[in-house]
Amino acid sequence: MKVNKNSKRIRSIQRNMHWTKGINRRDFIRGTMAASLLATLSSCKPSVDENSFEKSSLEPINYSDDSVSLNNFVFSRDQQLDLQAIYMRLFPDDGDGPSANDINVVTYLEWAMTDSKNIEDGDPEFIAQGIDWMNQLANDTYRDDFKNLTKEKQDLLITQTINSDAGKNWVSILTYYLVEAITLDPYYGGNTNQLGWKWLEHQGGFPQPIRGKTYRNFE
Repeated sequence: MKVNKNSKRIRSIQRNMHWTKGINRRDFIRGTMAASLLATLSSCKPSVDENSFEKSSLEPINYSDDSVSLNNFVFSRDQQLDLQAIYMRLFPDDGDGPSANDINVVTYLEWAMTDSKNIEDGDPEFIAQGIDWMNQLANDTYRDDFKNLTKEKQDLLITQTINSDAGKNWVSILTYYLVEAITLDPYYGGNTNQLGWKWLEHQGGFPQPIRGKTYRNFE
């Protein structure tokens, strides 16, 4: 089944986070891979236009000695928590595969935002701007930040956000990096313990990347 990389996910969010009949999350991710997701992600990335969570219990950044080093963070601690809350509504812990937290999507996103190509595309600034939009909308509507709201209120805000072109593009960018976090090697901070690969029944490539021998070292 070939599924457009963003349209199925966006339509599912518009339906209050329920999956389209006949399409489950595994089918969606496999569909986005098309012939070879990892070979085509850079060419199909969307362009950038000019549950309550307990803060004390959240750890949006989690990596081991076997993964990339994160010496400097692009996003502040509050922004990381915001992103974690948003991603947990886009890819929740609903029993259908790993959640956004399970695959450490925010850890991967922090690493991806240090890539020169993504910086040139303006992704870090656009994502940060979107966080501000979401929190402004949350405060205007419910007088609190997005991450402090109930799941139901968070879903309503996401649905409202994607009704605008800028909001839809922002969610598309987040979804793009979510797909990368699920499908790339765990070394890059996501796909923890190969959970994404196991869920998709995918065998990762060999040899796996190690420190000093990643694609950035050979650009």
